[in-house]
Amino acid sequence: MKTIGMIVPTVDNIFFAKIAYEAEKFLKERGYLTFIASCQNKAGNEKDYVKKMQEVCDGILCISGLEQIEEGLIKTDYPFVLIDRTPKSGQDFAVCANDDYEACRNAVEFLIEKGCEKIVLCPGYLAQGQTAPRLEGYCRALEDNGLPFREQYVIRRSGTHNSEQETEQRIEELLHDGEQIDGIIASSDRAAFGAITALEKVGCYVPEDVKLITFDNSPYTAMSSPSITAMDRNPKRLAEAACSQLLAQIGHEPYDRKVIVDVSLIKRDSTR
Repeated sequence: MKTIGMIVPTVDNIFFAKIAYEAEKFLKERGYLTFIASCQNKAGNEKDYVKKMQEVCDGILCISGLEQIEEGLIKTDYPFVLIDRTPKSGQDFAVCANDDYEACRNAVEFLIEKGCEKIVLCPGYLAQGQTAPRLEGYCRALEDNGLPFREQYVIRRSGTHNSEQETEQRIEELLHDGEQIDGIIASSDRAAFGAITALEKVGCYVPEDVKLITFDNSPYTAMSSPSITAMDRNPKRLAEAACSQLLAQIGHEPYDRKVIVDVSLIKRDSTR
């Protein structure tokens, strides 16, 4: 039986779970079994899974948590696709990702149109490959609109706690320092809920006092109160495009080494 290995940072993230679900479905329809491993956001676990899967699987799909893929970790010409994140590497791996620069720039522009001037960015866990492009898009939008960059408004997560807890704590610290923020862009739905909790503790509310956008679009964003404006990263399209890249490698067929999947702004009550 033909097999594919898939590595995800964690299984408690709805975005990653959706990608895994869609990838497994897509591959099963094409005669492949998928083995899914969660590395629990630990670099050592990810490396162990990559090494072992290369021994038993026809190819690997990887949502990597590594800052850098060390030379020799992936065998030359082994079918391998990076999804969502792009660690530094001396090898030219196939990549399927969103345009995080443009997505974050558009999110900031939208908040500015809504009257926000002091916008906090929670770009994600420091080791994630999309953190830098999001920050660049954030800075560009501020510059284009004549707004100053404030280092304290960029919340860089260490990954020592889950995104909800850490974002809540960091937003609380910012508010206790007297910062009068009026907009937040969160890296995930869990981070968004952490931000809401922190705001409510000091009597601030979304969207009356602070407008909020999240970088995921799970069902919870539509069901929460208020419903949360989201950047829909299209996990189904990401999964299917990445699988197509991988199967092309396995079959020695031509393919695009870099595929960019569009992000859509879904407007809801948190920015009204």
